[in-house]
Amino acid sequence: MKLTIIAIILCVSLGAKAQQDSTEMKKAIDAMQKMYSVHFVYDSSLANIKPKGIFQRSSSLPENLKRIFSGTGIRWEIQGEYVLLFRQNNYTFSGHICEDKGETLINVTIFDLNTQTGTLSNEQGFFSITLPEGKHKLRFSYIGYQDVVKEVDLTSNYNGVIYLKESNTSLKEVVVVADLNASLRTTQTGKVSLTSEQLNTEFSLLSSPDLVKTLQNIPGVASGTELLSGMYVHGGKNDENLFLLDGTPLYQINHLGGLFSAFNTDIIKNVDFYKSGFPARYGGRLSSVVDVRTKEGNMKEFHGTFSLGLLDGRVQFEGPIIKDKTSFNIAMRRSWADLFTAPAFFLLNRSNPDDKKNVRYAFHDINGKITHRFSDNNKLSLSVYSGNDLLKTKARQTFEDGEHYDSDFKAQWGNLTTALTWNCQIVPKLSGSFTGVYSRNISMYDYVEGSRFFSDGEQTSMTGMERSNRSTIDDMGYRMEFDYRPGTNHHIRFGSNYLHHIYHPQSTASRNQTDRDTLSTENASSYKGNEVAFYVEDEMRLSSRTKLNAGLHYTLYQTDGKMYHSLEPRLAMSYQCSEKATMKVSYTEMSQFAHQLSNTYLNLPTDSWVPSTRKVRPMRSRQVAAGIYTELPWHISLNVEGYYRTTSQLLEYDGGNSLMLPAENWDNLVKTGKGKSYGVELSLAYKDRYNVIEAGYTLSWSLQKFTDFYPGWYSSKFDNRHKLNIAYRHKFNDRIDAYAAWVYRSGIHHRRVED
Repeated sequence: MKLTIIAIILCVSLGAKAQQDSTEMKKAIDAMQKMYSVHFVYDSSLANIKPKGIFQRSSSLPENLKRIFSGTGIRWEIQGEYVLLFRQNNYTFSGHICEDKGETLINVTIFDLNTQTGTLSNEQGFFSITLPEGKHKLRFSYIGYQDVVKEVDLTSNYNGVIYLKESNTSLKEVVVVADLNASLRTTQTGKVSLTSEQLNTEFSLLSSPDLVKTLQNIPGVASGTELLSGMYVHGGKNDENLFLLDGTPLYQINHLGGLFSAFNTDIIKNVDFYKSGFPARYGGRLSSVVDVRTKEGNMKEFHGTFSLGLLDGRVQFEGPIIKDKTSFNIAMRRSWADLFTAPAFFLLNRSNPDDKKNVRYAFHDINGKITHRFSDNNKLSLSVYSGNDLLKTKARQTFEDGEHYDSDFKAQWGNLTTALTWNCQIVPKLSGSFTGVYSRNISMYDYVEGSRFFSDGEQTSMTGMERSNRSTIDDMGYRMEFDYRPGTNHHIRFGSNYLHHIYHPQSTASRNQTDRDTLSTENASSYKGNEVAFYVEDEMRLSSRTKLNAGLHYTLYQTDGKMYHSLEPRLAMSYQCSEKATMKVSYTEMSQFAHQLSNTYLNLPTDSWVPSTRKVRPMRSRQVAAGIYTELPWHISLNVEGYYRTTSQLLEYDGGNSLMLPAENWDNLVKTGKGKSYGVELSLAYKDRYNVIEAGYTLSWSLQKFTDFYPGWYSSKFDNRHKLNIAYRHKFNDRIDAYAAWVYRSGIHHRRVED
């Protein structure tokens, strides 16, 4: 045995005695050699590793060895008067996390109880954690689900699927210990995550759960016009929010002029909302990111829901096409008020046949998804969404002078999106997602008006007018996303996005007709653009208390013979002061190449999206945010955030009193300015098994400067100085919940500029 030890010393550890620089590890080893009269045999490179704990003279040798080397990747072994140190092999435990019905879960906390390290599952439910070889106890936890604790003995890479079950009863208090997605432990400022269950117990207008109105209650988000689904985040405008549905951008996110949002909560799985600290993987808008992911469908059994509200009805159905292999999920929502207005107008017109009127309005949302699993590590899914508003009005009038008047108006606006996604685990530490996307946004209206004049039963003359307008955007492209986790201290994301844009901001046609002649005019504008982006970001753990997310987003945008380059740094850092308090700071730059032009603050079919051109440069924002996030006693949490943001190349449409955008010279009617906004946000929450009380307060300033309108800085329209909202939810039992909310905000600004 002694000859073997001597051979190991000669082959492995001669460098340790020759090392000149005294590191912390070397000092700890020397202290143990002196105190316990033992000899350490190790490779000299191990002396550069930082000890996990501090040497204590009152402890035994095994206790000190465990204290110093545990979690450092160094394995130790005592053989008589020698202590052998070996570099421990690391192995990766990876896979996907699903609920017991097959649905993948996002933001699940994976925590190793031995090394006290952890990670989160990503948007595809993928996770990967690299640990030293040996026995580990891993806990998988997610809000509303029972924890799963899995013991593994890592002697090689391990891959598998982890299944979580929903809690038996929602009345039992479910606490996710060390939830890595909680604001106390995330790196980004301004991030809020919502699940489907949370959305369905939040704000509901006329009994319909509403995603956008739920986000409006978050501090730092202004709603704009009362009851409408506007979002003015940190002083930004309504078109500066990036809405993604399964990775596909949406342009029209409201119904009925903004009274309802276009998201059916029955099919939503998870929403990640960012108002600051944007990760590098997002780009293209200035103010916020709303990343919506939909459910894949039950892989084991058929299941459905049906609900009827005061204004709309919803139905959702899901189930397996091939059990445990292929699933479908379809959700439909439609307003039904026109089912009552149609017979009402019919009876009204019967009573007054010389003055007939008819008004019809309806909207719908249809979401569909088909998912096929080739294996545990390969999945293909097809996601489709259609949202549409339809407004029709008709009038038929007969006058005593022989005039017969007819008018017919039809307006339609909405979205159609498709995404085909392949998710795969390439190697244990690397997963990829490849998506082909297509999106179409359309706004259109047709108006026909005419009068016919009769005398003695014969038509003597006529006049007529026709107006039509079309505004469309077609996007097609790809998204490539890679998730690489080389170890517990790094989480690297990188990828590329490409979109080919086809803009038709306005295509107008008009015709005026009389008995003698007809005058017709047509105008149209069209632009094509290419937008390609590359990004890389790394979530790094610098120490046991400090984390850093550093990234870079680069965009190349080409349109109208002009090419723009945008390099956008992203930085976020968090420092955990204690188990109950964390401080964060972030800096982000964002660029926006698409602009919505409107003369109102309503979402109307007359609004138009236009690209950046030679005359209209992309908008650019820079934002600094910082905050402190705490968990107080008695189930209370308190978060305080502050921000300062500047915007350049801000656009304002100066179209006069006309709702219509000129088809040919719209870029001559936009003014360029700049903006700045700053404020402080406070959120206070109390949660127990039956009650949730949330209060939020925002003190903010939003200013802009357009020298074409006014030489100095002035308040933007929705510069609401104060905003206070209080919400209360109470669960009586598994079937009955109650929700109440109260919102106060200071008034909207109106400025009159006099000569």
